[in-house]
This record gives sequence, structure tokens and C-alpha cells, in this order.
Amino acid sequence: MLDFGDLLKKETTDSEPAIGSQHGLKSLQFFRTEEVKILVDETFRFDGHSVPISYAYKFKDIPTHVEEHNAQLVVIDLVGCPDTLKECRQLSARLPSYLSVIILGDVDAISVIRELKSLGFYYLFWPVDKIELAEFVDTVLTRHIEANSLHGRRKAKRIGVIGMRGGVGTTMLTAELSWILSNDKQTSCLVVDHNYLSSNLDIFLGIKNREKRRLNDTETGGGEIDQTSSKNLVTRVSNRLDYLALGLSDERSADLDEMTELVLNYLAPDTNFILDDYSASVGFDIQPRNLLKTLDVAVLVMEPTISCLRETAAMLSKMKKLFEEPEYKRTVRIILVLNNHRASRFNSVTQAEVEKYLDVPVNIVLPYEITVEEALLNGTYLSAGKSKIGTQIKHLCSRIIGEEIAPKRKLFSFTRSSSE
Repeated sequence: MLDFGDLLKKETTDSEPAIGSQHGLKSLQFFRTEEVKILVDETFRFDGHSVPISYAYKFKDIPTHVEEHNAQLVVIDLVGCPDTLKECRQLSARLPSYLSVIILGDVDAISVIRELKSLGFYYLFWPVDKIELAEFVDTVLTRHIEANSLHGRRKAKRIGVIGMRGGVGTTMLTAELSWILSNDKQTSCLVVDHNYLSSNLDIFLGIKNREKRRLNDTETGGGEIDQTSSKNLVTRVSNRLDYLALGLSDERSADLDEMTELVLNYLAPDTNFILDDYSASVGFDIQPRNLLKTLDVAVLVMEPTISCLRETAAMLSKMKKLFEEPEYKRTVRIILVLNNHRASRFNSVTQAEVEKYLDVPVNIVLPYEITVEEALLNGTYLSAGKSKIGTQIKHLCSRIIGEEIAPKRKLFSFTRSSSE
């Protein structure tokens, strides 16, 4: 029997079904001005959609709200933003690939529209009237439904952490970057282990008793690699962090690396970043030609020794020649990291000598700290603390995703006033 007392006790709510009852999509809007918020609300009502959940625009809160509401469409107000492109590049690194993003901005330049399109964003120039905005939203909704398959979705940015020789901290750095991206930056990340025999990457990630996945009928479902079987090969580390580690059976390392690339093609649309651990201990030659075809950012990790300096010079020379070839006219950023993982008495070259020999600047210098080994043995991430090396690793991550590194604050000023 219907109990009217219980009905009366229920709180009333203004929430409506998720956007467009006919589409069933969940939407959010992040506004900078009331004028934009009001027009977006009115437009959605006008077209029969439920009004998006609204938040004042705060860059750092957007990924959290998107994840909390499992949103599929967001409208972001960047009218009056000092640097629309920079803001959108950083947003792209933090938002899931399945999300449809509408940017409202006041920059009227074809270059902006082209770059935002390459990021997978929809751009509409402000000011705009209700009819034009309604038509634009309907177009985005239609495309969102059509792009529900893998086609048309943004693919992950690939970051290769490449060791110039074994033991320079490549695997440690890969794990640290994955932790910062998935925790501090709140982005989804897939870590890929390219050592198919043995490695310590699983230990650095805090995974216990996890064997590498062998490509057999059990793992692939008895058939060829497809989207479903690719997902079965992944180990979940945390809510935003996954781990892919294939192991050798009868294959060669080079063959398994090709198989890894095939798997990644299926997984790329489902994450923001793919972090490739190319430690120098992998069982095949790391070819610059292959790296430049797949990576968006190449992080070269070296130590201050003569032998490692020569290896780094050879790698940079090969990359420079490849960039001159027509088929490599894509943007791949090179970041050079100098890791002082041993006391200075074991170094055979200085930073100044490294930069002079390579004729390029060192972008990040990781200082030697005696407490690093103890922290790693305790399972503590270096970037989770306030150590100097942890700060530099955070700076590296900021450089990778295009954030500006804030200059150090001066604690004291000894400048005298003119009145003295």
C-alpha cells in the first residue's frame, strides 16, 4: 500500500534527469561569469535538456568534479582567459578521452580553433546567441553518440622514459611520474613495462606477487588481440593508474614489443597518459626511429659519467638526423634529465661539461640524496615528500604536461628604501 507519509518525508530536489532524456548524457558547466552561466542554462532548458550542474571555474577542481559526476559533456567558460590555448592544453591532459568538451572563448583566431580541434575540443566564439548555442550543443551531442566507439576519441599522450644506460633510475622515475600524474594531477595513466624478462617496475608501483602476462589462450580469450582481450592484460594499480607488463614465452623481445604496441592501440583512447619504461636493461635495442614514431615526449635519463655522456650524444645525434626526414615532421619534445644518483666523487663529468659536450641544456637535475634508498625500500614515493629530489621530479612532471614552474620565493629582501 502506498504510504503518503513516507512520500511527504522525502526531500524535494531540483535535479532533473541527466542531459537530454533522449540522450542520457550527464553534463557539467564551469563558468567564469554569470552572463555565460545564465545563457548556457537557458539554452539547455530551451532545447529540452536538463540544466548542467554548475561550478565556478577553478582549474584544479575540474577533473575531480568530472570524475565525481561521471560526466560525459562539459561546457567550460574561458571568456576573458589570458591564454586560452595554454589553459586548454593543460585541461586536455587532465580530462578523460571519452569526455566531450565545449569551450566558450573570446579569441577569434583560426589557429586557436585548429589547435583545439587537435586536442579534441569543440570551440565556440563568444558572444553567441541562444539559437546558435543550441544548434552547437545539439551537434556536439550527436557527435558524442557517434564517437562512442573508439573512432573520434582523443588518444593518450605517450611519454617515454628512456635510460641511456642501465641503473640510471629510469624505472624509479617512471613510477614516480605515474604517481604524480594519477594522484597530484588526478589524470588517468597507463604504465608500460618494456622489459619482458624481468624488472622492478611492479615493486616501485607497489604491486605484490604479480607475474608478467603471457600471451596465451587464457589471457586473450582463445583468439586474436582485440579491445576486450587488451583490457584483460592490464593490472589495476589504483583508480586512475593501470599497469601493462607482458612476459616472454617463446617469443623474442622485439616481437613482444610489436605486440605491446598493438595492445596499446586499443588502450590509448581510455587513458590520458601512457608512460613507457624504456630502461636500458630491456632485451632489445631501443631504436630512435621507433621512439619518434610513437612518443609525444621523450625523457632521456643519464648519469654524469663519460660513458653515459657518449651514449646520450649518440642518441641525440640520431634523433636530430631523423627530425630532418619528411616522415618525422611531428612534434616530439625531448627532455634531458641528469640523475646524480651517486655521491659526487663517483662522477666523471660536471653538468657544465655535459651541456658543453651535448650542445644542449640539461632540463632537470636530480640531486644526490643519501635517504633515497631508504625511502624506496620503505615503499615511499619520493615525490610525496618535501625532499629536493622529489621537488625536481615534480618539476619534470610539470614540464611534461606544459605547466609553468613557479620560481623560488625570496624569504628576505635586503633592498633599502630610498627614504633611508
